[in-house]
Amino acid sequence: MTTERAAELNRELWDSIRRQRDEGLIPKQHDVAGDLAAGKSALYPEHRELVGDVRGKRLLDLGCGAGMELLEWARLGARVTGVDNSPRQIASARRAAERLGVECTLVVADLLRLPGEVLRGEFDVVFSSWVTAWIGDLGVWFGNAAWALRPGGMFVLTGGHPLSSYFGEVDHGEDYRKSYFEEGPFVFDDIEVNAEWNAAGDQRTAVEWRPMLGSIVTAVAQSGLRVTHLLEAGDANAKTGLPEGYPARFTVRAVKE
Repeated sequence: MTTERAAELNRELWDSIRRQRDEGLIPKQHDVAGDLAAGKSALYPEHRELVGDVRGKRLLDLGCGAGMELLEWARLGARVTGVDNSPRQIASARRAAERLGVECTLVVADLLRLPGEVLRGEFDVVFSSWVTAWIGDLGVWFGNAAWALRPGGMFVLTGGHPLSSYFGEVDHGEDYRKSYFEEGPFVFDDIEVNAEWNAAGDQRTAVEWRPMLGSIVTAVAQSGLRVTHLLEAGDANAKTGLPEGYPARFTVRAVKE
């Protein structure tokens, strides 16, 4: 399957999820504007530590979804641009920004096929969080991040820890891959009614990848960025059911020289 076809299918998937959330059919969701106004945070402590003061800086969020992290960066003073593959997710982010009175630029695009307007080397920070499962070409993705950055700018990437995710799958008896070293693509047909993700029973397909941590860090380094940090944090117990002590997430920081 091509990455372009995968992006089309995943766009339909997330448009379906967003529509069902907007209609109140899926209970698992954030009130982005309400949560941020109430002082809740989606950024992890390591994000603030690695990025530092963002006041007046230009920040690009690749895979911004409904805008929780994007708009939190904006409220911290960044001049933000968010990109997402799902038009409905972008529409939701725009509504949240309007409720908060926050200025932002929002773009609908496949992260592997970004428009020229975000690839001019003008951003101080490129940020991406919990998106790695949806991107089938790490080299192109991280290359785009490098093109978007000005010299001296930084790329900060966070995702679920690949090893903990694999052990969690094994613990739950999932068998769609036989080892940690199988990276995908994996195609999941979702046609059943599921109260958590598909209450309307929409017919849809998800295409996902499971890149190893080594693949991710190597691809960042080969994009022309210099890796300065690889952090592992959190506890995977709540998300995977594993015993305490497995890392929940990783964060890579790299700079453009």
